[in-house]
Amino acid sequence: MVVKRKMASEKNKSKKMGKPAWGIYHIYLYISALIMRIRGVHMKIDRTGIRGIEEPSLVLAPHISLKDHIIVGLTLLPHRPTFVLSEHFMYTPFIGWVIRTFGHTVTKKMFCPDTGTIRGILRAKSAGNIIVLFPEGRLNAVAHSQKVTKGTPELVKKLGLPVYTITGNGSALVFPKWGEKYRKGDIKVETSQLFSAREVASMSIDEISEKIDEAIFHDDEWVMKGHHYKAKNTAEGLDSILYRCPKCGEEFQLKASGNEIHCEACGFTTTLSDDYRFDNEYARTVNGWFYLQRAMLAPETVMEDDIRIGAVNKHGHMDMEAGEAHLRVDSENFDLTGTVYGEPVELHKKTPDIGGAPYTPDGWFNLYYEKRLFYLIPPDKRRIVKYVNIIDTACR
Repeated sequence: MVVKRKMASEKNKSKKMGKPAWGIYHIYLYISALIMRIRGVHMKIDRTGIRGIEEPSLVLAPHISLKDHIIVGLTLLPHRPTFVLSEHFMYTPFIGWVIRTFGHTVTKKMFCPDTGTIRGILRAKSAGNIIVLFPEGRLNAVAHSQKVTKGTPELVKKLGLPVYTITGNGSALVFPKWGEKYRKGDIKVETSQLFSAREVASMSIDEISEKIDEAIFHDDEWVMKGHHYKAKNTAEGLDSILYRCPKCGEEFQLKASGNEIHCEACGFTTTLSDDYRFDNEYARTVNGWFYLQRAMLAPETVMEDDIRIGAVNKHGHMDMEAGEAHLRVDSENFDLTGTVYGEPVELHKKTPDIGGAPYTPDGWFNLYYEKRLFYLIPPDKRRIVKYVNIIDTACR
């Protein structure tokens, strides 16, 4: 029995990493591209920077929009790369099945140590695949990049592969995470080679880190300044990420409707035009307003709520009613006490050690508890972004 288990373990270790199923992969990309075109998205891809790309290689891409995997996949055709994706995709019934069956991806736990991810990436390298990694580890709610997660430069050094970047300028403005999707406008895809394998071998971790930070840093509002992204309701959904009035400072009094966002405390009203600019003197862009909130966050800020917890059920699907808990967060401590499926859960952690909190506006923010993915859902979902701001500020 011991011998059989050992043989099975060795077989799993040596199992070759495949590539996405040829027909399904191409059909998915081409249909996605057709839908974008029909909905008024004009994508122009400059492949100059990846001309001559060979397998295996590593592609690092800023995580700009919900459609990044489509944009990168179209850019890399005819190659079928290995995508490194968040584990949470696997817990959606149909999508998870498709990815597991046909995708041949590597999954990762965001902001949670996971040796399985490294093993999967090394298997993809051994198989001669192009590996696609979004090194920020999560998608921001606004059209701006976030810091690269710890360990990325070390991984690049360990792999020793040529490294390329692919950036879909404008994609965060076409597909804002907080609002109406498929806005009519331009996406301009840029590509470049960041390192050759020889350069990776000769560079220090600090040198690699500096170059990656430069390559991943991205502000879509700035890069695509002057471009227009037409939508029926330009501001709808903004109150899920903007919680502080820039005029009076009151919080959670903002209401977004149509093309306007309005403060019910002081009457401040501003319109968001289709070039992502506001017509007021306090906050001129969505990015500017979003980061103004973070800058004005007092160090002594404390938030607490009785929350719901989403967790994976016995069928491998995310259950948004799995449990409940009391949550208290400040810049130093993160405290969670409650139950999930009737079992007690208790987490007391230093806030800076969390690393970051992936989140969905008007939905939830994520945390791993003993390597189990939890969705944390406060009763007023507008409070999600402020919780995330406290964590992100503490983790700088």
